[in-house]
Amino acid sequence: MPTELKPGGMGSPAIAGTPDEFASSMAATIEEEFNALLRAEGLPALPLDNSRETRDRRRLFVAIARGVLRHLDERRAAITVVRTDGATVSPSFNINRPGGTWS
Repeated sequence: MPTELKPGGMGSPAIAGTPDEFASSMAATIEEEFNALLRAEGLPALPLDNSRETRDRRRLFVAIARGVLRHLDERRAAITVVRTDGATVSPSFNINRPGGTWS
């Protein structure tokens, strides 16, 4: 089975640390890269707890990740791969969408 694309979710605010819905997701990767950019500029990294402040920031990252994957999924015909035999194919994506929808 192909690797699943996980946009991310917020999980419960009652969870200490990083909720499973957010962990190992595209949103979590965006958060990691954001912190790397902050550190590269000599700025302090942002906390990775599940505080109100962290959840507010993660909400934006989850929205960005979901939007990117939804956009690609809805326009997969715009992405083509030309095989060595000359055939052109469009990809399919294995996206983890809890509830089966984007909303």
